[in-house]
Amino acid sequence: MANKLNVNVTIEGISLPLQVSTPEEEKVYRDAAVSIQRRIQRLRELYPTLPNEKYYYVMAMLNTSVEAIKTAEKADNQPYTDMMHDIEKEIESLGVK
Repeated sequence: MANKLNVNVTIEGISLPLQVSTPEEEKVYRDAAVSIQRRIQRLRELYPTLPNEKYYYVMAMLNTSVEAIKTAEKADNQPYTDMMHDIEKEIESLGVK
């Protein structure tokens, strides 16, 4: 079994202990923590009168999930879109209607 690296990332003053497999994975977690922290701060600036802190956290989670879903859908569909485009070109070049 590979050795795990113990790391801590901090979001909103909360230190989260994690185990990662590689330095590259550690960087991804650190970058994600920074991204979340920035998003929460941006939401605080845009919506300064929300009833409590939970709203900022939930909005940040929702925004992050929406971006992830859009990215996954785009990534998943692109190979098929490209393949269909190539097939259509080939059919056109053969003169098939």
